[in-house]
Amino acid sequence: MIPDTKNGLPAMACVSAMQKSIRRGLEREAMEFAVELMHTSKAFHTMVCNRLETICHEDLDTLAAPWVVPFVATAVAQSKERYSKSIGEARLMIGSAIRLMARAPKSRAACHFGAAIGLRSMLEGFAPEIPDWANDQHTLKGKAMGRGLDHFRQEGAKLVPPPTEPDAYEAEAYRLWGIKQRSK
Repeated sequence: MIPDTKNGLPAMACVSAMQKSIRRGLEREAMEFAVELMHTSKAFHTMVCNRLETICHEDLDTLAAPWVVPFVATAVAQSKERYSKSIGEARLMIGSAIRLMARAPKSRAACHFGAAIGLRSMLEGFAPEIPDWANDQHTLKGKAMGRGLDHFRQEGAKLVPPPTEPDAYEAEAYRLWGIKQRSK
């Protein structure tokens, strides 16, 4: 059983309220719940840190703001490092992370994406089929089919959408890969 916070609040309800506040852009309220937990114990501080990292992927639009994840990871690591020496500094790092997260663009798409694909596999036994274009010179089946560098260049290395700028090194790389392949 998880104990209550120093003020008698259910710890998991505080974690939930912190997350829901971040989802709604309520940075002050999110920080109040984080502080309630942090000021109770080091274990609860760790719980706050772990939840903030999860929230980045569960509730934030990491495609629109990919810098949020490394910022929060750094802030959380710094906060963990400082907790025992200076709770004020640890709180500062958590506050910076919460402010950024509360103001960041929101999306539950990554959460839904992970659940839809992952649970289909776990609950329904879904297994993907290997597409023909994946069998190139790097796979046993592709080698058995005699697929080499030309097939890889046409199918295995295909980029969608294609690059908008020409690749100045592509021709030279394939020329040298060809030499390397012939020398085996």
